[in-house]
Formats: sequence, structure tokens, C-alpha cells
Amino acid sequence: MSAGGAGGVLSSGGTVPTTGGFRSGGISLAGGGQATGGSVAAGAGAAGTVAPGGGSNSGGTVASGGSSSPGGTVAGAGSSSSGGTTAASGGSSAGTVASGGSSTSGRTASSGGSAGSGGMATTGGRQASGGTAATGGSAGSGGSVSRGGSSGSSGSAGTAITAAKASASMGKGFNLGQTFEATQNDRTLATSTAKIDAYYGKGFRNVRIPITWTEPVGGDLLVNDATVGDVNRNNPRLAVIEQIVDYALAKTDMYVVINAHHETTLKTSSRSSVLQRLWSDIADIFSGRDHRLLFEILNEPHRSDSTAMPAADLRTMTGLAYAKIRAVDPARIVIIGGNQWFGAAEMATVWTSLDGVGGGQDAYLMSTFHHYDPWTFCGNDQGDYSDAWADSNISGPMDTMSSWAKSVGKGMPVYIGEWGVAWESRYTTMDCNNIRSWYQKLDNQNANPKGIPTSVWDDNGWYKIFDLGTKAWNNNLIDCISGTCTWTGTDRFNSGCL
Repeated sequence: MSAGGAGGVLSSGGTVPTTGGFRSGGISLAGGGQATGGSVAAGAGAAGTVAPGGGSNSGGTVASGGSSSPGGTVAGAGSSSSGGTTAASGGSSAGTVASGGSSTSGRTASSGGSAGSGGMATTGGRQASGGTAATGGSAGSGGSVSRGGSSGSSGSAGTAITAAKASASMGKGFNLGQTFEATQNDRTLATSTAKIDAYYGKGFRNVRIPITWTEPVGGDLLVNDATVGDVNRNNPRLAVIEQIVDYALAKTDMYVVINAHHETTLKTSSRSSVLQRLWSDIADIFSGRDHRLLFEILNEPHRSDSTAMPAADLRTMTGLAYAKIRAVDPARIVIIGGNQWFGAAEMATVWTSLDGVGGGQDAYLMSTFHHYDPWTFCGNDQGDYSDAWADSNISGPMDTMSSWAKSVGKGMPVYIGEWGVAWESRYTTMDCNNIRSWYQKLDNQNANPKGIPTSVWDDNGWYKIFDLGTKAWNNNLIDCISGTCTWTGTDRFNSGCL
């Protein structure tokens, strides 16, 4: 999700509303801070950047040097020797990591089953032989992820998983929105793991973690130089991100997506060398993690004035980053998308061929789009929520994306990386049946039957479902996503929608 500048935000159908608006529950902008769930301060700066004020929380840093798990060594080709167990911190593979943290890294779904229907991923088949994944414990206990200039890996990446198998297993998921890409929420291990645990307990099996690397968040960058893109491997915020990734991967069958999110200057100036170096470093840092960790190259690549990045620029930049990832791990799943707001219609405009990203022969490539259709209903502060949207608003963008995936995409799986309704931009309590109905239908009645995994946008703000303050569900939208939830009365357009 990005901050929208003049001209507003693009709906999944591919048109830019003229009313404008910020598609987020509290994106912080340079020159204008924002309270949780509140409105964007007037005079905010360029879209996608964050306020320079505020310190980065350094809680939960990983112990220097790392620790090795008892019982085995990381075997060549990325599989662990029998007998190793994954540490409670959520190391992604069985076996041990050598002291110092280095390891040997070896080694839409459209209707009709292009998401790999007919072949489910092996249950638990992400660990190497003999390894068992811990399902509990703190991600940071023992400092099992090493620092200090090594690859940053915490063991073997384990068994390769094709994008089709991953798509068939990811199911419904959620975003850790407004956390590591902005300043709205607490950037600590404890806060994030509480949310992960809550969603996991409800059967959600993928988490998307938006991350801003080359723009300041809380006053600092995750790179040493924004014009180079070299990751600062000693940044305390990166240490917390690694812990959270490991914590989520330690949960059975849980998938994790990390990305480059509010990279405003990089997108506006088409800094291909920066994106290339950034993903070279990210791929290296996470090289030992389980293949249930996916890389989404660049979120919503619009310019600072909200116009689309030129398609040729995005193809070139994506291809360079893709090549760097493949040099580290030929089997890491890479996710590509459109060139503005990740609208479904953008794929056909940008990706007229897959040259530069495997030429249609890469089984570890996935596509993504964001679903906020219609934007006049899903967007923030658009008036009341009694809009008479139709079922075609939900199914249409999926069909558009599936059509591209079947043709140019060569059967590439599709992932809906964001979707939701900004109810808290208007209400203090969510009690609108029309919103409940939209949440009921998107995943359970549309995406899931089509084999398309999803990740609902939950930002602890305008799109709130889980309350990070109380560490409890704010409303019953969590149940609506699974298809069944209690309405207030029987009228779709009840008083809670006015």
C-alpha cells in the first residue's frame, strides 16, 4: 500500500479516481506526521516517504556472532544432516548454522488449475531430512541468526517449492501493515508476533511484511547509501525483521513475503542499479531461510506524482534484481507486479513477455495484484459505505489477472498481496454489513475457489482487523474472511454503513 498523491489511488480495475486520497491507515509523510488511524496532515511531502522524526526501536536485536544448533551441520546442496532440529527462534532449516552465522546455500492461479491444483505442497516438506520446525518460542531467543558481515543465513534453505505448490498452500493471509515500511506502529518483535499468532490461530498461512529500505523510517535507512542500495546489515531494525521472518517460518506451513515498499526516490528516478544492489544484498542476507520465504521485488511502482513508472523501466529494473536473486538462489520464489498501483489490468501493459524474468520457464515465479475494487467503496474517507457494489467488482479483477496469467504468464500463479476496506477512516466501530459482505465474498467465495492466495491489508488503522494495542480482534471481519460472520440485522445496508 502506498500513500496517494495528487490524482488519488488506482483501483484494481486500472483507473485513477479523480477524488484523490491516501490508501492507508496512517502513512507518515515527510513534513507531516499522522496519528494511528488518523488523517494525513495537510502539506505532507512526497508520497511514500516517511517522517524523519522518531527513533527506531532497537528491541529484539540478534546476538552477535549467532549460535549453532546442536546436532548436525549444514550439508552441501542446502539440505541438513539428519538429526538437526530447528531452533525455537524459527531458523528455516534443520541442522546447524556454523558459528558466525554463515551457511552453505545450495542447493493466477487461474480457473482451471494453473495454481498447481492437482498437486499440494508436501505437508511440512520445507525442512531438510530429519529436521523439525519449532512452533513456539521467541524468534530471537539465543541469537540464532548471526550478524557481523556474514551472509546472514541461519541454515539451509531446504527443499525447493515451486510457485504453483506455494500458491496451493498459502491460502488466506495478512499484512503486517504500517510497521516496517512506515512509522505508525510499534516495530518490535513482541508486537508483531502477537499478530502473527492471532492470525495463525485462525488458519491464516501467509504473512506479507512490507519493508521500506531506501527511504527513512523513524529517522534511519536500512541501507548505508540510498543512491547505492547496499543494506546496512548492522541496523537494529533489520535484526528485528529477521527475527520476525524466522518466527513466522518456524510455524508449520507458514509462508512469508518480504518486499521493497515505499522506495519513492528509487521508483521516481528509476534507479535500476539501486534496486539491483538492494536485492543482491537481501537475497544474500536471507539465503539460508526456508523456501517458504518469498521475495516481492517492488511494491506499487508509481512515481512520486502518482503516475505510472514507464513499463520498459520496470521490466529492466525487475530483470536486474531478478538476476541477482537467481545468482544466490535459483529456487527462491520471486513475485512481480504492475507499474503503478498493482492494479490487475497493469500486468498486460507491462509484462507483454517474460523475457528478463525466466522467459516463461521459471517455475519459481509468481505474479501479484492489489484488490481495492471499487475504490470508491474500499478507499479511505470516501463518504459512507452504503455503496451498491456488485459481485463483478470482486470477480472482475481476478478474471483480468487470470487471463494474463493463462496467456503471457504461461500459467503463472497469482497472489492478491493486498485487499480491504478503509472503514476506520469514517467510523470508530465497524458495524457495516455491506463491508462484512465484501470481506465474506472476496476470499472465501472468489479467490479461494479460483486457487488464488490472498493477504488482507491490516494496518492497525483505517483497515484495522487486529488491534495491536489490545492484542485482540477489533471486529469480526476476521471471521467474515473465512466466509461466515454475524451481521447486525439482515439488511446489507444497515445503519452502521451510513
